Amino acid sequence: MNIRTALKLTIAFTFLFSVAAFSQSANNMVKLNQLGFYPEAPKVAISPSSSTSFHIRNATDGTVVYQGEFSVSRNYSLSGEQVKVADFSDFKTPGEYVLYADGGGKSYPFSIENNVFGELSKGLTKALYFNRASVPLTEEYAGEWARAAGHPDNQVIIHPSAATDNRPAGSRISSPGGWYDAGDFNKYVVPISSSINHMLFAYEQFPEYFNDQDLNIPESGDNVPDVLDEAAFALRWLFTMQDPDDGGVYNKLTHANFQGTVMPSQATADRYVVQKGTAATLDFAAVMAQAARVYEPFLPDFADSALAAAESAWAWAEANPNMEYNQGAMNSAHDPDIGTGAYGDGNFSDEWFWAASELYITTQNDDYYNDGGWSNVGNSGWGNVQALGLFSLLHHRQNLTSVGLADTASMKQALQTGFSWYVSSGNNSPYRSPFGIESWQFNWGSNGGAGNLGMALFMLYQTTGQDQYYNSALHVMDYLLGRNGIGYSYVTGFGEQTPMNIHHRQSEADNITEPTPGWVAGGANPNNQSQDCGVGAYNSSLAALAYLDDYCSYSTNEVTTYWNSPFIYLSVAFEATTPEYTHTTTKTISVTGPGSDSLYDAGSEITLEWTASDVNTVDISYKIFSDDEYTEIVSGVNASVGSYEGFEVPDAKGDSILFRIEDSSDAENWAQSAIIKITPGRSVTGISVDTPNGNEPGKRLYLGWNTFLVDSVDLYYRFANQEEPTLIEAGLEPNEDFYFRFSIPENPPADTLYIRIQDSDDPTIFRESEPLLISISVGTEGESLNPNTFELKQNYPNPFNPTTQIEFNLAGASFTKLEVFDASGRLIKTLVEGMKPAGTHTVTFDAAGLASGVYIYKIQSEGLTATKKMLLIK
Repeated sequence: MNIRTALKLTIAFTFLFSVAAFSQSANNMVKLNQLGFYPEAPKVAISPSSSTSFHIRNATDGTVVYQGEFSVSRNYSLSGEQVKVADFSDFKTPGEYVLYADGGGKSYPFSIENNVFGELSKGLTKALYFNRASVPLTEEYAGEWARAAGHPDNQVIIHPSAATDNRPAGSRISSPGGWYDAGDFNKYVVPISSSINHMLFAYEQFPEYFNDQDLNIPESGDNVPDVLDEAAFALRWLFTMQDPDDGGVYNKLTHANFQGTVMPSQATADRYVVQKGTAATLDFAAVMAQAARVYEPFLPDFADSALAAAESAWAWAEANPNMEYNQGAMNSAHDPDIGTGAYGDGNFSDEWFWAASELYITTQNDDYYNDGGWSNVGNSGWGNVQALGLFSLLHHRQNLTSVGLADTASMKQALQTGFSWYVSSGNNSPYRSPFGIESWQFNWGSNGGAGNLGMALFMLYQTTGQDQYYNSALHVMDYLLGRNGIGYSYVTGFGEQTPMNIHHRQSEADNITEPTPGWVAGGANPNNQSQDCGVGAYNSSLAALAYLDDYCSYSTNEVTTYWNSPFIYLSVAFEATTPEYTHTTTKTISVTGPGSDSLYDAGSEITLEWTASDVNTVDISYKIFSDDEYTEIVSGVNASVGSYEGFEVPDAKGDSILFRIEDSSDAENWAQSAIIKITPGRSVTGISVDTPNGNEPGKRLYLGWNTFLVDSVDLYYRFANQEEPTLIEAGLEPNEDFYFRFSIPENPPADTLYIRIQDSDDPTIFRESEPLLISISVGTEGESLNPNTFELKQNYPNPFNPTTQIEFNLAGASFTKLEVFDASGRLIKTLVEGMKPAGTHTVTFDAAGLASGVYIYKIQSEGLTATKKMLLIK
């Protein structure tokens, strides 16, 4: 993996091309799954480029292997982007590629291959090994991340909240092993239960897949699949969290407070087990009941112990059905105070259902059956485990007793009702993903939520056989691995642009540049920025962009076992169920020269070179890259010759050429060359005009241009009814990204404006922009405009500091409300609330005292609503 660091937002003109570009993704990067795609699976990329077409090049030799058209542009309000979709699902040839937007922007390299998630599935699981407690990680298994053992946990103190007669406060127990839950050094029953469940469930569904998976952990090579060995390391610790006297389960094993940024062996403060709780005990019962059936073929004594522990926990929960772990109340009653993660839960219906379902499946005892407990199922997480029970029932539906078998149709319907809507909404969304379609999906651990959603969608595929659910779950993987607002692959070590500064104490303290590999970072979350790094450290508060690759950002960049585990399941599910694709062809053609991005003068000659197998003759053609049709150069060339000399480069300075060599007897067997560039003459090669503030008179434009062999340029404008342009400024730099000192003139003589960039030394060398339509209002002198349409206009100036004006039109007298919100949806100020006459109205918004960022203003009048964004930069 290349070393990447997070892009830091600076208050600079980088953001002036778009109000919503206040983000880490303010670039033309094409965003896609950075690992790649199965050959016959959907393949989608997202681009903010204004280009209408794209092409794919072989990453090794630059040859063009595919060309396509972007979809129409769509606004994605959660990132403030205008984006287009590149769908290249019909391209199946295995290889390494890069996707280019014609006119600017490209993707990171990606592959098309079988087993595209094979290494990922191992890496996601191996990450849990790196979080093992109580044992050293040796170089043989951990490589450069080897470290000393931390937290032997053989002298764990019974906290007063957990005291019993046989285990009084201050007494000590042994509770070694298990995984550190996240970026801290504590071990929690509630979340680890979900993590283990996901791993065991992957094994239950796809046991054959794990026969050959080698995680290179100390247990590798025994008679137990490695994924079960790793889960057993956690389960053996989990056993120790159950009080042997009554079956209740302690909520967590923890330091009193979070430890500093040190290696595990250096965090030596006292450790405690704390109060038992109904949620922890039922989660324990569920995963132990599941473990009993999974491990029975490999470790029968272990399996028997797991079932006994599950049944004992169930009995404790029945006797203590509403024992909530309330850390605040506990701290009020007992010392020392505990300040680490609570994982408290006051609603236990989902835990009862999950535990009952797993015990019912394992024991076949109808007394455990929870009739209808799957109703109104939603996305799972450590605090809502209802779906886990439903998944298990559906997977084992053919082996249930008669009472459960009778309900399988109802169970399937509940799963479809709960999750099928994500498919249609995702397919119609700008990013073509079921995750990221609603702002509420972006919260603490949003990537974990994405993984849990992917699990549910894949279960729909498993139960219905419908490809739409397979595809939708695959889009979740694409989201995780790069097709997201910030263009990150959120998995450390997998992809080109990945988190480097995760909130993970070992990774921060070990003095190794690369973080521990295989961890899923928490993901975009706009809700907690003030709690960790501070709002000013984040590049955006827009939901899909609210991520910071910094150690301080525990609200977006921490890692946990239960954010990894749903993706362990998903990566395995796709690897196990996606058919192998065989690309068979005996007839091949490959263009070997000229090389990628070769530069030739107009009139010079090019020698074209190729290799061919099982091909007799070839036809050679070319096209100017932007053209649709090829022009034939020669046909019937002996393929074994391997070259064609004497092609004269056309007089198309600054353009590019693409060659095509085609089997004369098989039009489906062809190859294209790399893109060959024609040297431009002295010229203005590009011009851009952007109108983030609107296109009315007085509004500021943002201009950009590029030239070749030009020393300086003069900037002009003209209206459509004018032949001679008017000078704006002379002697400017030959290449400029952001020129912002020109505003549309007041009282324009026409409604169409052109911008001209002209060589300062040669007025015959210039380029004019596409026509810009000016919005001109017509009214009666001395009176307010009385438009016949309802309209909210862009604020001016924009960006602004600290005041800006907001203008709106009302078609008739009406009760009107104009409000300003921050990007999270919190109301900042009500500017207008009351009856307003027809006409044009202007209101001033003063943002003194507010932080820099994107704000939203919304108007409501007579059932009509409009919203716009504005950018405050201080």
